[in-house]
Amino acid sequence: MNVQINMPKEVETALNTLKKSGYEAYVVGGCVRDSLLGTAPHDWDITTSAKPDEIINCFNNYRTINTGLKHGTVTVLIDHVQIEVTTYRIDGKYTDNRRPDNVVFTDDVYHDLKRRDFTINSLAYNNNGIVDLFDGIKDLQSKVIKCVGNPDERFNEDGLRILRALRFASVLNFIIDDETSYSVHKNKELLKNISRERISVELNKLINGENFLNILNKYRDVIEIFIPEIKNYTRMEWDHALKSMCFADNQTVKLALLLLYTNRTESILKDLKYDNATITTAVLLNSNVNEMIIADKIKLKKQLNKFGHDNLFLLLNFKTAAALADNIVNEVIIIKNSKKMIDEIIEKNEAYDLKSLAINGGDLIKEGFKKGKEVGVTLNDVLNLVIEEKLENQRDVLIDYVKNHRK
Repeated sequence: MNVQINMPKEVETALNTLKKSGYEAYVVGGCVRDSLLGTAPHDWDITTSAKPDEIINCFNNYRTINTGLKHGTVTVLIDHVQIEVTTYRIDGKYTDNRRPDNVVFTDDVYHDLKRRDFTINSLAYNNNGIVDLFDGIKDLQSKVIKCVGNPDERFNEDGLRILRALRFASVLNFIIDDETSYSVHKNKELLKNISRERISVELNKLINGENFLNILNKYRDVIEIFIPEIKNYTRMEWDHALKSMCFADNQTVKLALLLLYTNRTESILKDLKYDNATITTAVLLNSNVNEMIIADKIKLKKQLNKFGHDNLFLLLNFKTAAALADNIVNEVIIIKNSKKMIDEIIEKNEAYDLKSLAINGGDLIKEGFKKGKEVGVTLNDVLNLVIEEKLENQRDVLIDYVKNHRK
């Protein structure tokens, strides 16, 4: 097949450098796949017949980093662009279901491509054309995720490939080949051997993919391996969670919706090694799923004070997604009107928290208030009166009030 891929000049330089030194070299894997799909690659990886010491010698005019010499990888910096260059290799045994115990270097690109996970990732390219030994282009055109060779072998080598299959099917909007799909279900327990950090990375990409609804529905049993709590979902709860996620455009909101019916949002996300900000926000959303939203300025100012601007908007998006899934049109309209009111509050710089109050603790101390509890209580009392529009948020008005109403 006659294929032309436009590569960055730094990548061209790397390929030409290896070629001039007498070695084979190709860009390989995801960068070829994405290029053929018309998507700009994030990274460009090179595979070559040159051994690690030969790679270093080829690029003696450039800075190199010994990224993983044991596995044949050298990172080359060309005009500040990092390019991973890896020797053709044959993987040894995978006793941990994640990484090979050892690798053997080879001069044949066939062996290097044969060890890769999916046919669409086993494509190699240089200016002489494309190397497609496992019908990767055909599977790209058919929109199919298919293992290279025996799926059971590929998944037992690296259990994370099970979740990667789901992720690629979701992100690329592909289907999973029948034999590969059968093996995914069959070998799902291998995910128990995979670090939670790696699982959460793949889960994030999966739920942000265009096809996540179909994938989560078809492979719910796989997700249950690392989120066993969803086994207890009724069919209605599972359907509502997934349908709600379709109306969310924020990753944390999607995670919260996925875990809405578990009552264990915090412990699940901690187990999956999510960062504290994600955990805190997801817990806040699920804990306030029943928070009443009314298109009323005073009520909204109190909620802005309670949750903060960013969290309140996430909560509104969270509740909108759930309402859309249930087709509760009135609630969606109320939330939409509430968002407009919040925008007006912010635009007019109306007070809703202590930061936006026209006086502060220092002002009260100058008026003879003691540091500590008295100051805090007074400021919050004044803020509530301002929010309820019983006092104007003007410094002189507020100072006069606290002087005349000091307890």
